[in-house]
Amino acid sequence: MKQDDFLKQVTSKLDGLAQHHKDKPVVMNHVIEEIQDRETARYGLWKMSGFALAAAIAGFVVFPNSIEMAAKPQNQVVVTPKLSPQMVEDLEMLMVLGEDKVPHGS
Repeated sequence: MKQDDFLKQVTSKLDGLAQHHKDKPVVMNHVIEEIQDRETARYGLWKMSGFALAAAIAGFVVFPNSIEMAAKPQNQVVVTPKLSPQMVEDLEMLMVLGEDKVPHGS
């Protein structure tokens, strides 16, 4: 039996037992009270404040640079390398190499 099948079987068995437990509301209330009584850790506050600080810094750095408009239009040059006829034929042969059916002339 695979690990996933075993976990599904155990989980479904526990779900079935939980649905038909006679003291289900009492157990749920006890769990909720136990969770609410715990104090939150201070490390969570530090983590969230660090995340907020990083987001604020990113907002100050990234946002103004993304909306900056140039006064003059900037020219862009695209350079494409020229292929020799032999390289073009080699590339065509490589593209055809993996095909099962050959509908081509050669």
